[in-house]
Amino acid sequence: MQHNRLAHLPDLDRPELNRRRFLAGLGGLAAAGFLAGCGGNGSAAGDGGKGLTFLNWEQVKGNPLEQAIGAFEQESGTKVTVQPAVTQEYDTKMRTLIAGGSPPDVMRINDDFVRGFSEQGALLDLRPYIEKDKLDTAQFAKETFEFPKQPDGSHTAWVLGYQPRLIFYNVDLFKQAGVPLPPTTWSAEGWSWSDFAETAKKLTDPAKKQYGALVYLDTGYEQTFTVNHGSETGIFSADGTQFTLPGSKEAEALQWATDLTCKDKVQPPWSVLQQDNVQNQMFAQGKIAMMFATFGTVPYLRTTVKDFTWDVAPPPADLEQRTESSVIVFCVPKKAKNPDAAWELLKYLASEDGGKILLQGGAFTPINLKAAADLAPNGKAPEHIALFAEAAKHLTATNQTKNTIGARELYRPALDQAYNCEKPVAEVLRQIEPQVENALKG
Repeated sequence: MQHNRLAHLPDLDRPELNRRRFLAGLGGLAAAGFLAGCGGNGSAAGDGGKGLTFLNWEQVKGNPLEQAIGAFEQESGTKVTVQPAVTQEYDTKMRTLIAGGSPPDVMRINDDFVRGFSEQGALLDLRPYIEKDKLDTAQFAKETFEFPKQPDGSHTAWVLGYQPRLIFYNVDLFKQAGVPLPPTTWSAEGWSWSDFAETAKKLTDPAKKQYGALVYLDTGYEQTFTVNHGSETGIFSADGTQFTLPGSKEAEALQWATDLTCKDKVQPPWSVLQQDNVQNQMFAQGKIAMMFATFGTVPYLRTTVKDFTWDVAPPPADLEQRTESSVIVFCVPKKAKNPDAAWELLKYLASEDGGKILLQGGAFTPINLKAAADLAPNGKAPEHIALFAEAAKHLTATNQTKNTIGARELYRPALDQAYNCEKPVAEVLRQIEPQVENALKG
């Protein structure tokens, strides 16, 4: 669930929402999206069964999504009617449409809602389509493709792309401090947690209010760093019924990230980080040397940073070297009138051809591995942008639950006590654990 920003694919997927925005916006959470189901029951008005309706939470016009839909229309002869974007209170509108009698055939869905809506029977299962077309699923990034898969084997949503999280860093600040640059491949050599912390110390300059690192603001750090520290599940258990973040390995990982502020003083105080987009602004101003953030940050930095060189590196590795990724998810409501056409659109957008069009936006990595392989700097920063494509081999995904939103609304505000250096992470998580597990029961 999670994030925001930019450029050619405005906020289509909202990757890096900080926790405050998450709670304020959704009660919530940038990229593009759609979904499909099996078995039709009608046709788009006035289109003789050849059309479908599409709803996104951001405007489609003027970005590569519009181009990709146009290419699909030309190739298939199917008319796609893009409904006016719902840019405010989208999740409320989405729930109303799904519950009503005439939802769009394809619509963007908050990934935190997929399990709950699936259990309610509100989303169409795409597995029959996948099997009927003998779709080669090996062409997709595995963890992200399997994200919508439910315990009963149904495939109730469709991931169009994803935004892996990497370490963005200021090359000039490294060189000025005489510090070796991070690895340029997915490697843990010289890039352990202790290496990262020591590097951050050398890049911190209190007199200039310059911080060496920022790790814990991006919501995906919870899953990434716990799994990298040996957690088998990360935030939630595999079946989505338990809150596993209070486990010893998990709490240790979050405490390490928190200690970058509370002990090492190399990370901005939590109180400084409560404004929207402040982390990107501070990085662009040269106030943060290393920042854990999603692929969706790239367009913003390309537009904003003019006076220094920046690049990306994989996350530092303790026991594992994985990264959580924000997913761009779409669904076909069970009441959709043209699920067959919706499936054809989704299939095209996840194809190599569709993915290459969407890649032009630079805001997310297409789920199609061949399309993602086209990631290249093309004379623009970051030089090692291909690391985002290679992330497909290093992904971890947060396990789905019936009530992920409700759980997060409980434990994330509670963690403020740790992030403000008032209580240890383990104590905070133990105290909130009963309430979170009760919320996970739905």
